[in-house]
Amino acid sequence: MIPQGMTEQQVIQIINNIANRLAGKFKFGYHDIEDMKQQARLFAWEGLENYDGVRPLENFLWTHVRNRLYNFKRNSFGRPDKPCDSCPFFDKKFLNAKGYGCKAYDDHEECDLYAGWLSRNTAKRNIMNTAQLDLELKGSDTITDLIDQKDIYNLIDKTIPVPYREDWLRFVNNLKLPKIRREAIIELILKILKENNIDQETW
Repeated sequence: MIPQGMTEQQVIQIINNIANRLAGKFKFGYHDIEDMKQQARLFAWEGLENYDGVRPLENFLWTHVRNRLYNFKRNSFGRPDKPCDSCPFFDKKFLNAKGYGCKAYDDHEECDLYAGWLSRNTAKRNIMNTAQLDLELKGSDTITDLIDQKDIYNLIDKTIPVPYREDWLRFVNNLKLPKIRREAIIELILKILKENNIDQETW
């Protein structure tokens, strides 16, 4: 995996330089600079197996990592290619009453393919962007006071461990989450609040 004529330390240095330079340009949602540095390093190591030695390693890895980070960011937010583009009922020259280029539906969302695409992309975007907290704990009433207390929301948001981050964001955005993982997040939230002396009776 290490290119001929180079040491492992030289390769690591090149990878770290690329990761440090690209990370800030590709951070998004809850992925901070450190997350993107890690992702860039991973993509760089994966790219080494395709290195042919024709051009300098740094140039090759820069292009490879930049393209992979671009795709990673794009795919995490949502796919830009609408199903309409390959649909036989879609014609850019045709405009229906609502201005859509569809010969079959007056409204995009009446089409199952488009509605499914929109739903998936909306879910992806919501995971990347934190929304207002709406907690409902084990049969109790919604904790409306907690929604208004941004300092409590921020406390939980900053304290949630990384392995639970995706489930936390799914939870606060009311996205699908298996019952066992939902209950684990609720327990974790309660634990964080208890550790910070925030009593449920005061919510």
